[in-house]
Amino acid sequence: MPAYDVIGDVHGSADKLLGLLATLGYDVVDGAHRHPTRTAVFVGDLIDRGADQVEVVRLVRAMHGAGSARVVLGNHEFNAVAWATPRPGSGGDSLRTHRGPRGAHNRRQHAAYLDQVGEGSELHRDHVAWFRTLPLWLDLGGLRVVHACWHPASLAVLDKWVTPGAPLSDAFLLAACTRGTEAYEAVDVVLKGPELHLGPDRAWRDPEGTVRHGARLRWWDDTAVTERSVAMIPSGTRTPDGAPYPPLDDTHSAEADAFRYRDPVTVCFGHYWFTGTPAPAAVHAVCVDYSAARDGYSLVAYRWDGEERPSADRFVAFPGDRGPA
Repeated sequence: MPAYDVIGDVHGSADKLLGLLATLGYDVVDGAHRHPTRTAVFVGDLIDRGADQVEVVRLVRAMHGAGSARVVLGNHEFNAVAWATPRPGSGGDSLRTHRGPRGAHNRRQHAAYLDQVGEGSELHRDHVAWFRTLPLWLDLGGLRVVHACWHPASLAVLDKWVTPGAPLSDAFLLAACTRGTEAYEAVDVVLKGPELHLGPDRAWRDPEGTVRHGARLRWWDDTAVTERSVAMIPSGTRTPDGAPYPPLDDTHSAEADAFRYRDPVTVCFGHYWFTGTPAPAAVHAVCVDYSAARDGYSLVAYRWDGEERPSADRFVAFPGDRGPA
């Protein structure tokens, strides 16, 4: 039975990655971190936010090339590809727009990476080419790995476009970056996670000040069936006009039913900025994103050895102090 160490969103935190790999027992051999009996699996989001993004990509690529790690695409790598890929007929814009207020928002989100890699440099182009080769999910038999959401219907759509071992095609990227296409919707679910649509009457303002008309779903939790239990809205949230955000209804959420994970196969994912002491997210679900991009928080791995149900004692964090609960 293969043994895997599933590693959460690194976001340019090279010091935490090096510390976690050492804690897990990986040593540098012939230029790459390796373990004598285990393989690392990265859930994506290697870049954006942190101070050492180029070094993180170098470390992970070395492991990937040596066969000591596997990597799935995160939404930040996908956005990096879209930022650097021209949109046909746009007069010089990219698939992820550089123009207008939206373009300014996109650049702010990606600015640290562009500064560190050198936008348009040979290294930048090399990174983007490698990102295009990464799979959008991995099914490893008794273990599944995806960045944000394992959703069979969305994976079936993507399966029509992607070929294992081949780079993402220009045609797929165009479809996946064009609102209204099934490829766009599928990528949105798999790489960013499904949302409960709330509409303008129930809008809320997130911690960065952005007004949201939807909320991420706890798709992995088969006990979360009402709007209140399934929607991920932080405590202390305010409405757009600054009032305390009222609790959502305890009515059944039919929208969430389409995404709820019920398979008896462990799925590991990142993306969701969990906090506190790492523990299984559900009976067959593990989140390994514990906010490593924030100061004081740890990078987390889950050590899978073939167990049918995940266990809290299989998590490893570096540093050991995981930050505020």
